[in-house]
This record gives sequence, structure tokens and C-alpha cells, in this order.
Amino acid sequence: MKQLETSLLVLLLLVLNCIAGYRWTIINKKYSSKPDSAVCNTSECIAAADQLIKSMDLSVDPCEDFFQFACGGWIEKHPIPDTKSTWTQFDVLTEEVDLLLKNILQEDLNVEDAEPINSARNMYRACMDAERRESVGLTPLTDLLATFGGWPMTQRQWNEEDFNWKDVSATVRKFYGVTLLINVYNSLDSEDTEHSSIYVDHGSLALPRSVLVEPQENGMILAGYVELISGSARAVRDHLQSGVSDEEISRQVKDLVKFEIDLAGITTREEDRRNNSRMYNPFNLLELQEWTDFVGVKSSQAQIGWFKYVRDVYSFANVSVSYEERVIVVETEYLKKLVALLESTEPRTLANYIHWRIVDELGSETTQQMIDLAFEFDRLIYGTSRPEPRWKDCTGKINNLVGFAVGAKYVEKSFDDDAKTEAMRMISNLKAAFKKLVDESSWMDADTKIIAGEKVDAMREFVAYPDWIRNTTALENYYHGLEVDAGDHFRNIRNAAAFSSVEEFKTLRNKTDRTKWLIHPSIVDAFYQTEYNSITFPAGILQRPYFAKGRIEATNYGGIGGVIGHEITHGFDDQGRQSDKDGNTVQWWTEETLQNYLTRAQCFIDEYSNRTIASGTHLNGVNAQGENIADNGGIREAFLAYGYYVAVNGEEARLPGLEQYTAEQIFFISYANVWCGSDTKEGLENQIVTDPHSPSYFRANIPISNSEDFHRHFNCPVGSAMNPAERCVLW
Repeated sequence: MKQLETSLLVLLLLVLNCIAGYRWTIINKKYSSKPDSAVCNTSECIAAADQLIKSMDLSVDPCEDFFQFACGGWIEKHPIPDTKSTWTQFDVLTEEVDLLLKNILQEDLNVEDAEPINSARNMYRACMDAERRESVGLTPLTDLLATFGGWPMTQRQWNEEDFNWKDVSATVRKFYGVTLLINVYNSLDSEDTEHSSIYVDHGSLALPRSVLVEPQENGMILAGYVELISGSARAVRDHLQSGVSDEEISRQVKDLVKFEIDLAGITTREEDRRNNSRMYNPFNLLELQEWTDFVGVKSSQAQIGWFKYVRDVYSFANVSVSYEERVIVVETEYLKKLVALLESTEPRTLANYIHWRIVDELGSETTQQMIDLAFEFDRLIYGTSRPEPRWKDCTGKINNLVGFAVGAKYVEKSFDDDAKTEAMRMISNLKAAFKKLVDESSWMDADTKIIAGEKVDAMREFVAYPDWIRNTTALENYYHGLEVDAGDHFRNIRNAAAFSSVEEFKTLRNKTDRTKWLIHPSIVDAFYQTEYNSITFPAGILQRPYFAKGRIEATNYGGIGGVIGHEITHGFDDQGRQSDKDGNTVQWWTEETLQNYLTRAQCFIDEYSNRTIASGTHLNGVNAQGENIADNGGIREAFLAYGYYVAVNGEEARLPGLEQYTAEQIFFISYANVWCGSDTKEGLENQIVTDPHSPSYFRANIPISNSEDFHRHFNCPVGSAMNPAERCVLW
């Protein structure tokens, strides 16, 4: 009997396998042709095929959900780590880069290395020295607070006369890069990018604006925020041994949070900060003083002395300003509303808020207790269950603070210069592809097409790393004046941030250097800078899975090619299109073409806004429109550029194990593979309200579903999920 059952079971499995094989034979025939094409069996192609095969889920119909088809296997094999709220291909590569940087920073000091590289190692050692941080305790933080009169809610006696929020705001802006209530910064003048100007904008908030302006909808987050502030205040109180009661701290925390809610209410939504002209409001300092000194302001707290404030900030870099200094105000009405809010706010509440923001920014640079308090709140916001290891936090900090020093050693040890050469060749093809799409656009007039082409030609390219970082003298000159203490982490944070502030402020009087690198190489990302009209692809991203030499180019054009196209398209998204080839805000569109553009851009706004995540929350199609336009343009340009490569080099071979897919189909699989990833539900909600990028699922599926090239090569039926009857196309 047992033998019969076994025989029947074997027979059943054979039948099921036959059915499954027949099913996938039919599907593969649907999506492919030329199954007998040549196969690339180089080690690089084998590695590329293996990576894609492991990422795919062949049980999914690519015409119904291409993201799951290309990434289902990857998601199953890459669960979100306990320390993360999102886990994507970008995150995996960043982890690999961080491990390399950790090894570099852990190396012994080497007299043959440039001094800044050894300084970075000393900064890392100080950051990792938990024993010293605990022995010093909160003293560096409380000493800083004491210079501003002390945090009121943590002490028995507080003198209102010892606190001036303008002085505190200017000081922490200079020494720590923290923007409180107002943000004064240096940037290229967006209407004359040959020079820089001083900009004035609203400051930062501790929580996302959307959380603060809807407190009833975000009760759990705000309750956690209250506990974070209260716990931090109790820790400072205990360190000072001031004896302030928990009840008194709680009472003052409520007033503090109410103030920040009111402050968030007078800031401008990100959705409304996409019009460059609206946010360009030049004043001289005397005019700005008149603007904010309107009738009804009586208290000194509400009177902002603009000349003193700006002079204080810029004197830090030995740059003098006068009462006639021209500044550009980004949000004019915010300043008037801020003055009115300050007029009605108790000085103690304002002082509590300002001191809290300093503690929030710098507390994690002190004791484990403060680090743990911050993590408990992060757990609520992001859904993480464990904090990042200390080495990861320290590596990221040092890389951000002295990135060219760290990057110099990273490039020396880990970067293949062939990738730089190949990336530059691909950029040339991508630029040509974008210009062709412009030329073929039926909705643009001839004059506007010419100007668009000129902007593409003028776009500067920064690839991998600046050559000067290989020169010891140049690297030491770049970091000249930066002091590092191998035993004092808190001081190093201050010194490095202050060094960056001086470097920023001192360029105010300089003519624009369009050859200057703004991004360090040891980072996994890519950038478009509007005022410079430049694209940057650091060394960190020019590697697998986005790029590798020796494999078929379909994988590279689908990978890094899509990223390159994305950044090029940013020059022509809803914000980039407002600037000319030199980065100046100029209306270079004819009225009819502009209206055609806006109609097509609205298609993307509507398309993404109609998509929801599992909780039912809609994507923010307005705030994310620039990134969405760039994603959709990027894939079209990359595929067209790949066609240029094939036209010169001939049709490519297929990948081993994936012979059923043409090289063109592999392009789209590789493109989707870039976005493989998943999120915690908390992380996903947070991304929608704080991040201008759409979640990974939509970054893959929507641009592919809008691609006529995809439809041609995968033959998806009209009306299927990946071939909707109505599609959005701009670039």
C-alpha cells in the first residue's frame, strides 16, 4: 500500500512539473524571440545573470506586476534588518561601502597618508570611544546650554535676561549648522548664478511639518515626542542635580510642543515651495528690517535685528556686511508671522524650545542614555527594533563631515577607474538620447527645443571623484584649518561643522567656480544641482548592481543608465525647467509650450496621487512630481541610449540561465532591479510625508508601465496592469 502511495505521489509530481514547464514555455514564448541567440558566458555575465535570477519571481506575470516579477526573489532573500525601516538595493550597496570605510577608518595612522585622512581616523576613534563619552557624560552639552543661560525646564533658577534667541540661533548656525526659527545661508543667486547671495528662509523643525500641523491625526507620534523631550530634560536635570520635579518638566514640555505646532503652522508646505520666482524676494537689510518691524511689535523678543544677525553669522568667515547688503528672502510672509508668534510667546517657552532643539541635535553625541532615548522615538517613527551599531553611526558621521578625506582613501583602495571612463561614455549617449526625445516632441515649439538642447549640452558632469583628491598637497590644502582631537568627539563635531560653515560663508564674494565638486565620492547616490546645471555620479554608486564592466550593456543601461537619465531629466522637471543652461531662473518657454508641459506634468501628479499603500494613504503626487518626472524620463532616455550602443556594436548576447529574455527585456529587468526593496509600514508612511521620492514599488512599476518601449518588447495586452490604456509621457 505504501509503495502504491509513493508511486502515485511521484506520478502526480511529474504531471505538475510538466504542467508548470508547459505554462512557462508558453509565457516565455509570449515575451521573447530568438531562443537560440548567442549566450554570454563570461564570468561577469554569469555573475550578472545569477544576481538577476536570484532577484526574480518567475511565478509572477510581468504584465501584471513587473516589480514583483523582477524583485520578488530579492525581497524574500533580503528581509528588512532590525535596524532599518527600509531595505533596498541602495541600502545593501551603502552597507558594503560603509564596511569598506570602516576598515579604512580603523587602520593605524599612516605617515604616508595625507593628514586629513589620519584626522578622519582620529575622529572615528573619538566617536567610537564609548568609555570616554560615558566618563565625560553630559558635561559638553550642558556647558553649551549654560552659555545661553541654561535650559529653563531643567534648572531651579532661570534668568530671562540671560537668554537672547537671536544670539543662540546665530551661534548654533555657525558652529553646528543647526537652523533655529530662521535660516541664513549662502547660495548661488538663482537669478545671477555667476555670484552668490545671502538667503533667508524659515528654520528647521524637529518633526515633519505634516505631523505637527495635524496633531489629532498623529497623537501616538506626538505622545512619543513628548516623552523624548521629557526624558531628555530629566537626564539633563539629573546631571545638573537641580531637583526640578518631573511634574514641572511635563508642564513646560506641553507648552514647548504647542509652540512648535504653532511654528509649523506658519511654515510653508513643501508642495507650495516649487515655484522659484515666488521664493525670490530681494531686500537690503534695512528694507528687511522695515518688513518685519510692523506696527504692533513691542517686545525685544519679537524684534529681529537683521543687520546684527547677518553680520554675526558672516563675521565668522571674516566677511563684512553693511546695512545695504542684499539678501534674498525665500518666504516673506513667514517672517511676519514669525514676529507675531514671537510677540505672543512666553520667553520661557521660547527658551525651552531653542534649548530642546540643541539637545535634540547634539544629545546623541554624548551618552548611551541619550542615544537610547532618541532610538525609542525612532522605533515609533520608523518601525525599527534595534539601533544601528555604533561603528555604522560613526562611519556615516565622519564620511559626511570630512568626505573628501575619507573618499580619497576609498577611491585609492576600492574604485576601478575604468568605471569612470565608461560612465562618461554612457552620459554622452544619455545626453544625446534626451536631445532626440526633445527633437521628437510634438508638444514643443522649435525655439524652445533649441534652448532645451543648449541646456543639455551645457550640463556639467562630475563623475566618480575629483582628480585633486589623489594629490596629498591639494587634499591638505582643502582641509587646512580643521582641528581634530583624537580624544574629544563632541569637540570634533563642533570643529568640523564650523569648518564647513566657514567654507560656505567665505564664498559670498567669490565668482562662481563651476568646476568645484560639491559632493564627496564615498556615497551611494547621484545628484542634479539646479544653479550649477550639473550632474554628479560619485564613485560609490558606479558599481554592482548598477554598473559593472564585462557584462552585457543592457544591464548597465538598465541600471546606472536609468540613474543617469534620471539626473539629466531633473534639469527639465517642474523645478529644473524654470532655469536656463547657466542655472538662472528664466522663463525660456513660449507660453503655448509651457501650457503643454504643465498639462503633461499634471498627468504625473494625478497618476501618482491616485496610488495608495496598504494603509490607504495616497502618494503625494505634487511633492514627488520632480522625482517622478525624472524617473519616467530617465527610463526612456536610457533605453534610447542603449539603442545607440547596439547600433554601433551590434545586438548583444543573452544571459546564461535567462536565455528566454532578449537583451532589451533584460534592460527592463535590470531597471526594475535597481528599485528592489521593502519597507516597514511605519517607514513607508514616513517616506510619503517626508521624502520627495516615491516608494520603490512605484518607482519601478509606473515608469515601466508608461514606457512604450516596454510594451513593444514584452507584448503586454492593452488594459493589463503594466500596459494601461492611458499613459503619461513628458520626456
